[in-house]
Amino acid sequence: MPGVASGEAMEKSAVVQGSCRQDVKTFLPDFREKYYRKSVSRHRIDGERRLFFLRRPSPSVLGRCPRRVTAMRRRAKPRGPIFGRAARAARLGAGRVQAYAMAVLLTVVATGFTAVCHELGLGDVEFAWFFVSIALASCYGTAPGVFAGILAGFVTDFVFIPPLFDLQIELDDVLRTLVYVSVSLVIGKLVRARQRAEAEVKDREGVLSYVAHELRTPLGTITSWAELIRRGTIPTERLPHAAEVILRNVKLLARITQDLVDLSRMALGTLSLRREPLDPGQLVSDCVASARETALQKGVVIEEALRPVGPVLADRERLSQVVGNVLNNAIRFTPAGGEVHVRLREEGRRAVLTVTDTGGGIPRHLLPRIFEPGTRHAKSEGFGLGLTIARDIVEHHGGTISAHSAGEGLGASFTIVLPVD
Repeated sequence: MPGVASGEAMEKSAVVQGSCRQDVKTFLPDFREKYYRKSVSRHRIDGERRLFFLRRPSPSVLGRCPRRVTAMRRRAKPRGPIFGRAARAARLGAGRVQAYAMAVLLTVVATGFTAVCHELGLGDVEFAWFFVSIALASCYGTAPGVFAGILAGFVTDFVFIPPLFDLQIELDDVLRTLVYVSVSLVIGKLVRARQRAEAEVKDREGVLSYVAHELRTPLGTITSWAELIRRGTIPTERLPHAAEVILRNVKLLARITQDLVDLSRMALGTLSLRREPLDPGQLVSDCVASARETALQKGVVIEEALRPVGPVLADRERLSQVVGNVLNNAIRFTPAGGEVHVRLREEGRRAVLTVTDTGGGIPRHLLPRIFEPGTRHAKSEGFGLGLTIARDIVEHHGGTISAHSAGEGLGASFTIVLPVD
């Protein structure tokens, strides 16, 4: 029938559109751990035993498109040829040597201009060229700026201050060098502040672009099926299927939205934890019970072996979110007839939870960055933020989470370690 064919065409189009999304390893290359800290952040506890983490906002939140990723690694790409060369040198890994070489070159150029001004009898104005060289050298970092300041002090004393070509260090020479160094430190700080601000602006643009890209598919699917229902072109017997498709995509949108909210709170340092002593075994058992129905529908068997473990001081809701995420991932990537093993034990005053599946495993190129924002398997849905948020929550509790896999088709194992209270 036309309605059925139209509905199937819409659904097939949405699936094709989703499959054409950029590969994650191309979209988010070499995303380093510059947003997440491995150490537990500073915190405070209020009267209701809620834990607030005080973390500085990070300029790096999500992934970004390939054309911008090199310009946003560690520093933004500033304007101007001098700034541009400094940023490119830092990205290529040879920035340190090139930065000091540029500091020497700039000092030599400043010496030449100062000598010309000295011959013209311009007085103290002639030494302004050294401040210019220090400012430009500071664009490559604080250390090259300080190095240029020290060079400027020695050159000034050796070439322009009588007795000439004599390196006798006096008090005024030391003070002059300190002035040069202080100027370089101030300029370097201002340059870094500017670069951070530019990086934050570019990151926001990357976030908006990535979010728009990811939300387009579920929104398009919902709109298409809703339009077919409104026109009445779908037969009555197909309405349950249409409702199921719409509901599935609405849940996907809700999960993406919640992930963005959680990630934003973590980036701004406003994530609060209501910590209380709880039994890890009971919490894991509840999470397994919640996931068992999904596993049964898919034909996956969950086996659990939970040994007695001491209480942990944790936020029940957030920790359940972490365990549930790991369990759901294991079930999602395990084919029918596969197994998911859940093990809980105590080792050295630490609760160790291991979730192992017999599913498709993790590709070797994804394993080192499996917890980075946007990293996901090509066959997965969602925003690629679940494991990123899980790691951050676990680290907020003073624990660790790690992933292991022998390769594709060989299953995967996730281990969560938390301190026992």
